[in-house]
Amino acid sequence: MTEFSPTAFYILAFMVVVFAIGVVSFKNLIHSALSMVLCFIAVAGIYILLHAELIAAAQVLIYVGAISILIIFAIMLTRHRTGDLKLFFSRQSWLALVFVAVATIVFTAVLGSANYRSESLAQNPEDEKIAELVFNSYAFPFEVVSLVLLVAIVGAVLLAKREKQ
Repeated sequence: MTEFSPTAFYILAFMVVVFAIGVVSFKNLIHSALSMVLCFIAVAGIYILLHAELIAAAQVLIYVGAISILIIFAIMLTRHRTGDLKLFFSRQSWLALVFVAVATIVFTAVLGSANYRSESLAQNPEDEKIAELVFNSYAFPFEVVSLVLLVAIVGAVLLAKREKQ
């Protein structure tokens, strides 16, 4: 692709949203995992539209190839309940809706007021430049993401331990 296509972007963004909703909506865990795979592939398509082929390849290799397959194997190899699944937030849906609305407003305000300098990685997609941007210019957001992943792992371990007891 030689230039950015807004139509293709909107189609891929719509697919990401639909598949992400499918991840949390399906009662069958395998269907949720497959919806997650399709969501990750659509995100990789957005990266390709943005001429970030290296990140698209990493998205496919890491998320689709490793994480999703790991989740599917974990679902298949562990016992899981089928049938009536009770959603965690089913009684607190209004509270969740308010939280999502407030978070959306805050994120929109923060992202809208930030002065981002756009360095074109599409013109010169060298690995060193990407690494320098990630680990120098954007070191703080990178660390925040790593902390979020750490909290998710600790939460998963605690939930697994609680389920065994």
